[in-house]
Amino acid sequence: MEQHTGGDAVSDVLEQAGVTVVFGIPSVHNLPIYDSIRRRGRIRAITVRHEQAAAGAADGYARVTGRLGVFITSTGPGAANAMGGLLEAFVSGSPVLHLTGQVETRYLDAGRGFIHEVPDQPAMLAALSKAVGRAESAEDIAVVVATAISQALSAPRGPVSVELPIDLQYAETQATSPEEIAQLLEPVVPAVPRPADVDAAVALVIASRKPLVWAGGGAVSSGAEREVAELVHRLGAGLLTSPNGRGVLSEDDPLCIGNLSWDADVRELCRQSDLLIAVGTRYQGPNTENWSMELPSRILQIDVAPEGPRRNYEATVAVSGDAKTVLQAILASLPAGPGSSGPGSSGPGSSGPAAGAVTEWSDGVTKVAAAARSRLRHVIGPQAGLLDELAAAIGPDTVVVKDSTIPAYTWGNRLLPVTGSRRAIMPNGFAIGLGLAHALGAAAASARPRGAGPSGQVVLMVGDGGVMLAATELATLAREGLNAIVLVFCDGGYGILRNIQDKQFGEGDGRIGVELGAPDFVALAGALGVEATRVTTTAAFGTAVRDGLAANKPYLVEVDLDAIGPMTRPYTGTSRPPTGTQPTDRG
Repeated sequence: MEQHTGGDAVSDVLEQAGVTVVFGIPSVHNLPIYDSIRRRGRIRAITVRHEQAAAGAADGYARVTGRLGVFITSTGPGAANAMGGLLEAFVSGSPVLHLTGQVETRYLDAGRGFIHEVPDQPAMLAALSKAVGRAESAEDIAVVVATAISQALSAPRGPVSVELPIDLQYAETQATSPEEIAQLLEPVVPAVPRPADVDAAVALVIASRKPLVWAGGGAVSSGAEREVAELVHRLGAGLLTSPNGRGVLSEDDPLCIGNLSWDADVRELCRQSDLLIAVGTRYQGPNTENWSMELPSRILQIDVAPEGPRRNYEATVAVSGDAKTVLQAILASLPAGPGSSGPGSSGPGSSGPAAGAVTEWSDGVTKVAAAARSRLRHVIGPQAGLLDELAAAIGPDTVVVKDSTIPAYTWGNRLLPVTGSRRAIMPNGFAIGLGLAHALGAAAASARPRGAGPSGQVVLMVGDGGVMLAATELATLAREGLNAIVLVFCDGGYGILRNIQDKQFGEGDGRIGVELGAPDFVALAGALGVEATRVTTTAAFGTAVRDGLAANKPYLVEVDLDAIGPMTRPYTGTSRPPTGTQPTDRG
């Protein structure tokens, strides 16, 4: 019988958890895990070029599928390299398992300078992980890894790191029973919402005449799309979404305002509303201009952990629990429709807004959403043509990944239509450079075996600054044959920072450190095995995108934004000097 090692104990758990792909880099501190994966042949191991990309790919995989994303690093420098990607998974609440090697147990925590040793690595990992585990023996490995998976998948979800000392990975060990592993893998189910809280929520909803719903990533994470849609339509409410809540209701629905909370008319609609029903959102600073946005006087907060969001806006009623479960309880107690008293109307009160009032409010919501989109189209100027070409080329199931870049911020995150959840990914840490890794993970999630037909399509919007932080992963896309179209929007620099410097310190003369020049991205992509083309017009852009999507392989399109033309107003985001300060440099 073949020896069963600590590395096999890891595979036992991953396989039973349904893991089919892992991302990472082999190292002297994780080779037994990789050897087990090779021998058993049930899990695809995708080798990236940098550990941050491994973490980002696992994050992207988790966001697209809703399942566990897994990445493997070495101890010390390898684990440290992954911290940027781990940060993004942490702030995004992504269920990610980070398996990192560790030095031999006899040298652990001794500070003797063993190869790849880092002082207090658990503390480093704990800063950006829900939990950190460490195997103390070979027999302990399966238990620690299975427990970590349960923690990652338990609400509120998030990344969990596990240290596996290298001598334990090599050690022979008995296999843990599938029954014990199955028991350990079970996620913790959120507590059932308190009936009194549900009753208070229903009373608020019934009393409302001008309701809005704000859905965030928590609504998607809980699988509450159907419940959100029913609530919106039952109430005639307008639906705002955070960037991560996009697609919870198709954005072609007349009641879906979407991710347009910055618009002046949307702000006014919030002031007119008498109730905001917030579902799984934290009201991130950039989406509320650092919480200066005025929300309705009454807020119903639904979240698996309401104490978190309440740090930003105080809730009139907060219901703790899984969003899907809470919404089902509220819907069961609401009247069947405006002013109705049909099934489900026996909750606290059965009156509601008259049908005419609902129609008037709903019509106003639709008009505000249309006006907001029209106003933003004017602001982006010639880039509206790029938006239209991309919208026409992609299908309803295309996953669009956005790095932090001006086209993504201005129209990719707000105007490019999203008709279903888990099809729009953006960095919640608002840092550049993770888009290519997210696209890699998303493409791996939709990949099919060679010869089994086209894989799902993934499109990445990234700037020329952001793509260079992970350009080596183009080689990973090529080697793995993953279907991702990389749209590189080139303006020769860090565009947002350039615009901010122009605004605050004087145009042209106030710039420093933001000009990057113009690398030849077509040549770079070709050198890394990816077919590429450069475009200077919106028509050529549309053709290139369609050609890339039809190719069913990695493809890069370099977009010359200077040739396309400037926006009507330079984009500076929501960054402002701290209150009471002014830039002092005047040249």
